[in-house]
Amino acid sequence: MRLLLLLLTMLQDGTIDFPEPPAPSPVVVDDTQPQPSVDTFATDQLYLIQSDIALVILASPAGVLQVTPTKQGAVIFSRFAGGKGLEERAVTRANGYVVRGLAAGTAELLILPAGSADLTDLRRRILNVTAAETTPPDGRPQPPADDVAAAFRAYEKSWRAAQGELADRLESGEITSEKAAADWFSVAGQEARKQAFLPLLRAESVVFGGEGWTAEKHARYVRRYADGQRGKSAQAQ
Repeated sequence: MRLLLLLLTMLQDGTIDFPEPPAPSPVVVDDTQPQPSVDTFATDQLYLIQSDIALVILASPAGVLQVTPTKQGAVIFSRFAGGKGLEERAVTRANGYVVRGLAAGTAELLILPAGSADLTDLRRRILNVTAAETTPPDGRPQPPADDVAAAFRAYEKSWRAAQGELADRLESGEITSEKAAADWFSVAGQEARKQAFLPLLRAESVVFGGEGWTAEKHARYVRRYADGQRGKSAQAQ
């Protein structure tokens, strides 16, 4: 218990790049000890961390965040925390870590340099994951009815944005053939589908996947897709 408290109270600057938040950081109420930064992003966005050194990144609790390592030179086409719309971002540091929101909720990242035994190297980051919003004709964002609706709406939003990006590339002369246009949109469409529906698949894996799988758990969970229930209500049954 003492070791955990020590881990959670130590923080110092280092060579790690976090996404720039779209708004100023919240005011720290208790300034007697270091506080973790808090960032917010949606399930249809990625949170990209870059570092000159290899890192060990743990997320707690399970089921809210997924961390995937990548390397320098990787180019990712998606929506990003702190960004606007679909865009390409390159990993420019030696190590990149793509954080996805699997479900709406709050989780904390505990970050240490790989192989480090120095607890003063610990970094903390609290991430608030929100459901992807849609904007109706009246301009007021409305939350989706459930996580299935959120996935389909996120896919529609990304699909439309990718079509706009394709039009821009055609008009600028970057894409000059039907085949090149089809190839580009095939990649963009596949990424849009993956980003939209991966949270559903990951949530299923957490709830009933692996060694704990049973037909009853599986059936009860996917039954809610037909009933239009939210993930939390289904898990509570």
